[in-house]
Amino acid sequence: KISLQTSLCSCAFCVVAMAMAVGRRGFVHFRASASRLLVPGASTPRHATAPIFWQPAPTLAAAARPYITVVKYQREDVLAKLDDFRAEVFSTNWADYLNLVYNVPFWESELDKLTSIVQPYLHEPEVGAKFGEVQELMDVLYQC
Repeated sequence: KISLQTSLCSCAFCVVAMAMAVGRRGFVHFRASASRLLVPGASTPRHATAPIFWQPAPTLAAAARPYITVVKYQREDVLAKLDDFRAEVFSTNWADYLNLVYNVPFWESELDKLTSIVQPYLHEPEVGAKFGEVQELMDVLYQC
């Protein structure tokens, strides 16, 4: 049996913590005795509120938040990054499974980054065409 001095309150966190510590037989006794534990002079157990990670997250406003960034890339930098990425993916050995296992996650991350930095220049024909080629290249890679 558990003494009342070492037992906590009846909140779910304390009950689970003590259940893991004492095992099944002691858990039943602890739950029965902990429900009667009160802080002197109070009418609720010591931990009346749930821990912060159990509380629901605050809801966001119904309106969608626009994409805002402070990272600025010049048009030439974006074109250079697109060319470098296309050259790297295109020149690798697609038949080498181990090479693809190691590199594709990094390429996907780089493609996500490129997708965000190319957005201001997508309306331009040259940038839009190069980004379309990169997307088509990745689609072909996934099909192989």
